[in-house]
Amino acid sequence: MKRIFLLWLALLPAQAVPRVVDFHSDVRLARSGELSVTERITLEVDDRTPHSVLRRELRGPAAVSDVIRNGHPEPWVLEPDADGARLRIGRPGAALPHGRHTYQIAYRSGGQVRFLDRHDELHWRLGPAERITAEIILPVSVPAREITADAGKEAQSFVRDGRAAFRSMRAIAPHEEVMVVVRFPKNVVERPKVERGGLLAVLALLGFAAAVLYWIKKLSARG
Repeated sequence: MKRIFLLWLALLPAQAVPRVVDFHSDVRLARSGELSVTERITLEVDDRTPHSVLRRELRGPAAVSDVIRNGHPEPWVLEPDADGARLRIGRPGAALPHGRHTYQIAYRSGGQVRFLDRHDELHWRLGPAERITAEIILPVSVPAREITADAGKEAQSFVRDGRAAFRSMRAIAPHEEVMVVVRFPKNVVERPKVERGGLLAVLALLGFAAAVLYWIKKLSARG
């Protein structure tokens, strides 16, 4: 399964790592399975940690729609990656002024929901940061008793009708992350349908393979 999420927060240059004070992720899940994500990342920059480019690793198909720093548009580049895409924010070599800087990143992604036998679920990666919060909103108002939220030992989870929220219980170091899971009933999200053309191609390939095996056995029998 392809996953977004939030694998790593890397800052360039590598030796200069300012404090990641706050990380918030707002995830809205559509009936189609597409995710609309808004992330808010606050950094503390000082003279000892000059910072110019924020790099975000996104897994799975992602389309970035907006990047803002301190309320103003920020230049960004989305580069294809083997596992998804790499988002580079800012101007290389242009160090940010001393103080706090808040980034807001908006993007969409698909193919993140796991469709299981008894329920469906979404896995989401958060952090790292000194404080992490997140909210995952389902496309319909599912009763809270039918939603399960899990964040392991690193964060608290809260469930309400149609949504789940998370809050870290301690600072998450740069080499760490928090994996949260939200489980919900079947049919809240529509399962992707197999394209007819793709299905026919698979059936044709299976038929060809069966025919090849048949003739191989027949020729072996003659020999």
